[in-house]
Amino acid sequence: MNGTLLFLLMGILFIGGVVSYVPVFGELSYENMVETVTNDLDNFRGNEHLTRPTFGVNHETSEIIIDEGFTFNNQTFTITNNFHTPFEEQSINLGEVNSFEATVFTPKGLRVQEFLFGISEIGEAHLAELGIEVWYGYAGEIEKVMAVQKSNVIDKDSIIVVHEKTKCQSFEVEKKCDSTKVSMVFLEPLRDKVMAIKAIDYKNRYQITYLNEGFDISDASLNPMHTATIPSQVRGEDLLQLTQTAKYSPYWMAKDGRIFERNHIGSFKQINISFERFQDSGDPLTRYHSGFGGVLEYEKDRALKIFNATTLLSPISDSYSIEISIGERITDEMKVKLMEQEQIAQKILEASQVQARYSKHSTS
Repeated sequence: MNGTLLFLLMGILFIGGVVSYVPVFGELSYENMVETVTNDLDNFRGNEHLTRPTFGVNHETSEIIIDEGFTFNNQTFTITNNFHTPFEEQSINLGEVNSFEATVFTPKGLRVQEFLFGISEIGEAHLAELGIEVWYGYAGEIEKVMAVQKSNVIDKDSIIVVHEKTKCQSFEVEKKCDSTKVSMVFLEPLRDKVMAIKAIDYKNRYQITYLNEGFDISDASLNPMHTATIPSQVRGEDLLQLTQTAKYSPYWMAKDGRIFERNHIGSFKQINISFERFQDSGDPLTRYHSGFGGVLEYEKDRALKIFNATTLLSPISDSYSIEISIGERITDEMKVKLMEQEQIAQKILEASQVQARYSKHSTS
């Protein structure tokens, strides 16, 4: 049947010493049949992770099998650790073409090659601010290129992608590795510096390798700054147009020089309020004067210039005081009057209580 065999494939599974036969029907070429059986045996043995993509180190032997796993602007780097590899910080100039190249070995075929920028730390590739995805077909042709970015970090029209099969190591004869080169122009800086390269094969297994120090992209943005319109705090003034001073900056400026700070919930607060309406004039007689808080000290100094009473002070010698208790001051006559007043107050209190009870019964 056109170079293919119609067959009954009996999969032999050794599970706990018991032989099971699983029939699988299909139309496959002889080469595909052999590859399928080999893959199934690898999966059964638990070795599938050892054949996932790599940019430098063999997952099974830990040997370096790719000479130059990453290239930046013609500078080549060997990946010595599949997770994160030593990589000194590189600088990227905005407005200029920069190229990034990844070389990967994928025994099961390369499906997607990704370049991830603006990662906060190793292990956070999913939070990258910029991602370039190159998707491949079964024959190794480029199907599509995607730029995933939260803002216009790069000029999409500047992206150029080149793919070629290449030798993993210079002494090899067969070209078993895939080289993907992406060239593009950055337009604005990134908050974070860590970069990563990621490859996904046709069995959806992936490898992410982080470049430790990453890239410094900190020049002034070539894109227009973000703007915002807010109500003015000045009576009678129209809406106020604000412009962000720099990407990621919390400070926004109005045309007249007023500066506002934007908090995490998006509210604005002016931080350089002008005090021209409260300019000092004359003596600090009102609270609008900047020296109003020192009025007392001011008056004290002024009074001392007229009359200084401290010069009249002199020590008093042989002074003494006598303390008399309250009991000693009250006479017997005063005690009698106090008792009479107390009895009168008691009778008034009892009369008022009787009156209150009578009023309560009459109303009920």
